[in-house]
Order: sequence, then C-alpha cells, then structure tokens
Amino acid sequence: MASKKIYDFEELVYRQVESDVLDYKSRMSWRTMSRAAKGKLLRHLIAFANTRGGALVIGVSENDSGVPENRTGVSEEDAASFDPTPVADFFNAHVEPPLNFKIERPEIDGKRYVIFIVEPFTELPHICCRGIENELQEGVFYIRTSGASSRPARRAMEMQQLLRRCMRNEREQLGRILRGILLESKNNTETETREFLPDQIDEAENFFRRRRSNYADKAMLKFVFTLENSGIDRKIMPADWQNAVPCCAGDFPDLIGKNDLTGREAPESVRRLSTEIPMMWQIFKNGTFFYFRFIEQPEIDMSELRRFTGEICALSGRLTGKLFHKKEHLNIFLSLSIPAKNISVKMPGSSEKTIISGNKYTAGIRREAALFAENSMSNADKLFRQLAENMQFDDSCLEWIEKSRS
Repeated sequence: MASKKIYDFEELVYRQVESDVLDYKSRMSWRTMSRAAKGKLLRHLIAFANTRGGALVIGVSENDSGVPENRTGVSEEDAASFDPTPVADFFNAHVEPPLNFKIERPEIDGKRYVIFIVEPFTELPHICCRGIENELQEGVFYIRTSGASSRPARRAMEMQQLLRRCMRNEREQLGRILRGILLESKNNTETETREFLPDQIDEAENFFRRRRSNYADKAMLKFVFTLENSGIDRKIMPADWQNAVPCCAGDFPDLIGKNDLTGREAPESVRRLSTEIPMMWQIFKNGTFFYFRFIEQPEIDMSELRRFTGEICALSGRLTGKLFHKKEHLNIFLSLSIPAKNISVKMPGSSEKTIISGNKYTAGIRREAALFAENSMSNADKLFRQLAENMQFDDSCLEWIEKSRS
C-alpha cells in the first residue's frame, strides 16, 4: 500500500490554485445537498483516486476572477453533517472498489473547514458502478487533469496509463512481499512523465476557444513544447521564468501582442490573452509552453504559415536557451485545426487552392535543448514540412519548402 501523503491543512486552504491534486468547493451541508451535488462531489474524489490522490476543501469559493480565495468556512452544523459513515455508504454504493479517503474538519483562523483527503488507488482503479443523473456515468473511469477538471478517461493513452499504474502497483506489492519491507518508488513523479500533458493542452485550448468564441469557424494554429520528464513539480526554472516570453520575443512583437494583454499569474503558470488579435500564450513552471492563434483570413496561406512556424520556433529557441539545461530533451509540436466548414488553402507561388475541412494536422520533433536553441530555423523547416506532408500536399509544395529555406 502506498504511503499516505501528509497535508498542511492551512496551506491547502490558502493555496488559491486548483490543480490535479486540489479542488475547492463553497460552503455546503451533506444533509441538504441534492443527489446530483453528491454525485458531483464523488466524481472529483474518484478522479483524485485514479490519478495521484488529492484534497478537496469545502468552505472556499471563487471570487469574480475565478480565484478560490473567498474563505468563508462552514458552520459547525455543516461540518458535523459530513459523518464518515453515511458519506462512505453513499460513495461505496456508486464506485468500485471502495475509495480510500478520510474527512478532516480543521479550524483555521477561527473558521471551520471540511477537507476530503483521497489516497490514490493501490490495486485496481475506481470505476463508477452506478450513475447519478448527469454527474456520474456508469461504467466510467474518471481522472483528474492538470487543468483542475475531473472527467472520464476517454483516450486510449489514458486507459493505458491506468493499466500501467495497476501493473506498477502489482509489481510493488510483489516486491514488498518478497523483501518483507515497505518499498516506495523513488521516482514516482518521473514515472508519470508527461501523463497529463494532453489535458494541459486541452484545458488551455478550451479556455482560449471560450474567450474567442467568435472565431469558432476559423482555423487555429497550435504550438507546444515541453520538456521530457518534466513533472508538474519540477524545479529547474530560473527565478525570472515568468517574464521569459516577453523578454525573448523582442523581434516578434506581433507574435505575442503588445499592450493589449490580459491574463493571470499563478505559482505554476503565466497566461496572456490578447484583446486585439486572436492569440493566447501560456508558460508553465515545469517547462511547458503553449501558443494558440486563430487564422483571421478566410483562407490559409501556406507562405504565411511557414513564416509563422519560423517565428514561433525562433522565439522558442530563445526560451530554450534561457530556461533549460543543454542536455534536456524537448518535444515540440505544431498543429493546424480546421473547423467543420470548408476553408481554402493557398498554395505557395501560385494561385492554386485546395479545399479542406473538419480535420487536424499535427507535426512533431524531439530535440536536445541546445540543438533546438542553435538551429531553430532548421527545426521550423522540419515541422512545416511534416505538416505539409500530413496535409497531403503534392511534391511541388514540398519542393517549394526546400527552395525557400533561409
């Protein structure tokens, strides 16, 4: 059985940032909660248990900016309503195997809070065995994402990750039996390398699309780089990492916007959204960088797409040189998402156009940080060529790429 985490309750209450291991809920009482509300609460706890474990704090609500900092606490009567026995009976009627959790009721700065502490599963992942309205679906494994959402494991990769955890738990259990001592993996964070990177991308993209819903019928470019073996708590970034993007983008002011930016700064990431151009970027303390941008023109100009790829790779090369060790390895991705409506693509060097719709084209490379920083344009060419090949352009387009290499 995995060792239980020790939580600082005061730090949890005051952290103000939801994550894959922490969630906040406003004041509530178990006695007066609806069945659906109880199902929603259970969904979060199942997701924690199927991921890394976590804590859910009741008595903290969000302010107008969405930051969980309104620490109202709960009444003594509300706290008492969360009796472990009836709560566990309700939960265990809807999930298998039973959750390993406990309920704490600490008093912090004169206010009472209810905190659910959930341990990660030790043998089999938890599955919902009985649905509750629209909050819980029978037969579903829920997971917790780095973007602080609790949702079904819907990708094949996510199901594989659950299976790998099962096998890892089984191996550890066998090792404990054979050696007769309790062993813990020293590399728990590293063995879950990049597990929720796809969810980080999804959460950031969904946020961007919601804020720019008037561009729903436009194509969107998405650029991502992330360090391999970059766990969410990785401590490698210099002290000024939060200012790294604007510092490295001096030659490309139109790439990240000028004085029209809004966004947030949190302990783990910085996000900036332009109010004038359809662009958003976000950098994480663990070394992940996202850049999203809608194509405003009614058609995709491959020449402009290639120019963008060069600029974003040049910016990323500078970030790499500033932030990472030379031998660190990066995964770099470029993708183009096409909406359901038809969009024309202008071929380079001619008036020929191709009509495409409802698809997503992706290119990716893996590079050492030093090599990426020194050869950003060469890497841009490789990414762009991959993208063009995936879009099934003919040889004339690919020849144009080679001829126009800078």
